[in-house]
This record gives sequence, structure tokens and C-alpha cells, in this order.
Amino acid sequence: MPDKLAVFDLDGTLCDAGTLAVSPETIAAIDHLKATGILPIVASGRSYYEVKDLLELLDLHTFILANGCYIVYHDQVIQNYQFPTAAIEDVLAAATDHHDAVGFFNQQGFAISEMTPLTRQHVARMRVTNVPIDRYYYQHAPVNFLNLYMTGEKDAAYQAQFKDQLSILRYAPDAVDVMPTTVSKASGILKIKARLHQPSAPVYVFGDQNNDLSMFDLADYGIAMRQSSDPLKQKAAYVATSAHGVLEGLKHYQLIK
Repeated sequence: MPDKLAVFDLDGTLCDAGTLAVSPETIAAIDHLKATGILPIVASGRSYYEVKDLLELLDLHTFILANGCYIVYHDQVIQNYQFPTAAIEDVLAAATDHHDAVGFFNQQGFAISEMTPLTRQHVARMRVTNVPIDRYYYQHAPVNFLNLYMTGEKDAAYQAQFKDQLSILRYAPDAVDVMPTTVSKASGILKIKARLHQPSAPVYVFGDQNNDLSMFDLADYGIAMRQSSDPLKQKAAYVATSAHGVLEGLKHYQLIK
């Protein structure tokens, strides 16, 4: 059984932002962790259809996707949260009032409610093509979580409206994740630790944005990337100074040579 957990966000952390590419050095580091009794875990806002090839490349069989909505432990699905229809419709109504678009995501695909200049900017930056537009996607497909495509000055209004109901966390300049308050990347880590029967195993977390904050609260060692958000840097035990923050952090804590 592994005696340590190393948990990696993808975009802007294990991978360059907007791409799902990893360097040969990163692949070698992941292989070294596995060989030395450390369990590497991906914890991402991405869905399975987006990262399937990357997980196969890294030969990873335990992962947390959709910000904790979808959890797989040793190739077994242990959580697949479904966003309640009534909550989706509440968010849609608020988005209509604020003239914002909504994204609906599950593990097989996604759709957005409408194409706006901000959604067009976001999908271009994320290098997503063939974007389905379907305001009623949630009526014929399961939904794990939502996105709102908006700029930062609207965050407080949504957070106030959905206080104690939904978690609204910014992960990009033009987008936020909308999640149930009971689901997070951190809750995913706890579910995996319970399966491992290793409650005291130290957790090393690597991240860069506010949707990693819950993991940093839980981590024994939080490693923030050089370009991380200020709130994440404030919670970090170590802040990388180079563009290769994952490798730098692994070496700093002597998890790789």
C-alpha cells in the first residue's frame, strides 16, 4: 500500500494551461513516484472524456475529476454526483438575469446555453472546438457540475445569491465552477484515503487556482505553482519559483531526485 499521496491539478500545474500535454520529465517523475510507494492522483476540473488519453499515458488508475463529482479508485467508480435539476434551473435563471452563459458538464461531453463573446474567448483559450449549444442539455443528459462564463466583478453577486447552497469558484479569468457545497477535490481525496485505509498518510498537493483551495486546506504540504492565484499562494507550504513547479516541488520535498 502507498505510504504517501501526491495529488496534481492538471491545467496550469501538471500540464500547461489550455493544453493536456506533459513533458517526458513529468512522465518519468510520475513513474518514479509509483515505484517508490507514493500514489499519484490527478484532481482536475476536467471530465473523463477530456483526459482519458492523458490518464492512459501516465498509467493512472485513481483520479478525481469534475472537481470531485467523479471519483475513480483503482479503475472503480466510487462517486458520480448528479447535479439536481432544480438547482440547475435556479442557476440558469440567475444567469439569464445577469446575461451570462452556462456550461453543463458530464463525463461523456458538455454543452453551453449560448455562445457569447466571453464563452467564445474561453473555449478558444482552452483550445476547445465543436462546442455544442443546448440550453436544455440537462433535460436529456446527466450533469455533474456547471460553469458560468463571466468576469470577476460578478462573483460576489452569485456567491451571495447561492450562499450555503452552491460553491462558486473562479478557475479562469472568464469562467467559474459551480458545485454543490458538499463536493470538492478535497472530499475526493478523503474518499480515496478511506479506501486506502491510510488516514494518516501524508498528502502533497500541487495546484494553481482557487478550485484547488479545498485541497490545500486538507494537504500536509501544499505546493503552489509560480503563477498561482494569491489566495492559493497564501495557503501554500511551498511556492515554486520556476516554470516547472511540479518537478521543483517534488524535488524540494525529496519525492524525486
